[in-house]
Amino acid sequence: MMNKRFLHPATVFFLLTLVVALLSWVGSIYGWSGVQSLISAEGLRWKLRNVGDGLLEAPFFGDILLLSFGVGLCLHSGFWEAVRGVLFRGRKLSRKEKRSLWLSLSVGMVYVLVVLFLALGPWGVVRSITGELKNSPLAEGVSYLLSLGLGIMAMIYGYAVDLYRTDRDIIRGMSYSVVRFSGYCVTLFFVVQLFTSLHYTGLDTFFGISLQWYRALYALCCLLPLFLRKNKFE
Repeated sequence: MMNKRFLHPATVFFLLTLVVALLSWVGSIYGWSGVQSLISAEGLRWKLRNVGDGLLEAPFFGDILLLSFGVGLCLHSGFWEAVRGVLFRGRKLSRKEKRSLWLSLSVGMVYVLVVLFLALGPWGVVRSITGELKNSPLAEGVSYLLSLGLGIMAMIYGYAVDLYRTDRDIIRGMSYSVVRFSGYCVTLFFVVQLFTSLHYTGLDTFFGISLQWYRALYALCCLLPLFLRKNKFE
């Protein structure tokens, strides 16, 4: 049951967006420097053009979505529970589970070695044009590589313990975390509306928020809903 003492984060960001819209309207009336109204014909046209693109371009959204595939497989296949059983002795593993776990971990180690070889090897396949790792294809695709590695280990474990039998089982595993992130996606939508509206109206500059601080706050608010306790709001 939802805790009625707290507003859901999505509601908070929605209300803040309304505040931004009203302030931009007031600012346009009183001639605040650099401020343009969101409550106008031009503001409406901008909102309709950018409401979807803003969500797709939200900080870390693509990385989180990619990681959810691999994490979902780890949780759905029982791979993570087996790892916890070994590390924290939360439960006793059967002989089959132990064999499956060591097989998947062995493949994971090979995967890591292959990635390191591609990154540090003489050919520099995934390094930048200058040969550096900074701003390289490897750096930009690290979330994909991590998700892929987790997914491979989880799939091997799932097949080895006879949990996975067809491709449909794998797809269910990949979507396991996505379904549980649905509330986060809704909250993220309203986070995006707040910050894109703030930037469009020019209120961020008017109130002395630099571009660096704007980006930092935007990224922080995009990540914050992931760490809020689920049972506190839902």
